[in-house]
Amino acid sequence: MTAMTAARMACLGLATLVTLSCSSVAPVKVEVGDQCFRCRRSISNERVAGEMIDGQFISKFRGPGCMAKYLAAHPDEKPTIFVTDYASGKFMPPQKAFYVPEVVDPNTGETDYRAYRQQPDAAAFAAEVHATPIPWDAVLETAR
Repeated sequence: MTAMTAARMACLGLATLVTLSCSSVAPVKVEVGDQCFRCRRSISNERVAGEMIDGQFISKFRGPGCMAKYLAAHPDEKPTIFVTDYASGKFMPPQKAFYVPEVVDPNTGETDYRAYRQQPDAAAFAAEVHATPIPWDAVLETAR
């Protein structure tokens, strides 16, 4: 391999890495007061919020349950989705979380879920509210 060919290969590799890093999908911080894309209500707790990214369009959700209901109603959409780890406040893929149902409005009995990256965190909250942690597939199934 000549020096010129090696240099071209190195440039091609670098260009590929730059392109991939620029096209990665990253969530945008959810703020209290942002509007939920599905139910149009105000997001009151960013530690349970979810986010869906479809191309350049970013949709924010009040919680994993609200996002699951939207996804169940739109099965043909294949967005990149994130949920917030309640313990750390950081986004993660929903398949990596354990979900614990919680009452979000005592007046109406409305429930949603807290997502936890670590199973012990989910188990601790589940014990407080007398619930059982469930995986993302179960959250989606409940939304159908």
